[in-house]
Amino acid sequence: MRFGKKLEKYQKHVVKLHFNTTEEFVELFKSKKRATTDAIVNGIEQALIKNKKSAPLFEISFQENQRSFEISLHQAEWANALESCLDHYHQLQEADDAIDAWKLLEAVKTLK
Repeated sequence: MRFGKKLEKYQKHVVKLHFNTTEEFVELFKSKKRATTDAIVNGIEQALIKNKKSAPLFEISFQENQRSFEISLHQAEWANALESCLDHYHQLQEADDAIDAWKLLEAVKTLK
């Protein structure tokens, strides 16, 4: 089934998150977690490589809801997101990841 294979490829780059409550969801994105920053950078990088206009980042689901929701960033938002990721890597003193995020940011800036 062709659609199934497409979906499979798509899901490899999207971080799936399941929460018991909406408070857990809010807390994850309030606190700066390294894994969240990495997922944002990786999602944008994959979208750039595939020449997409939107970068799917997370698939969110909740305990009491059978639906899942996608969080994605449109291309116009990539530079701001990467600047935040770059700042976070600097705070964590992760020089290699900061350099990679900066290179990706420079590539994104050429899209405008």
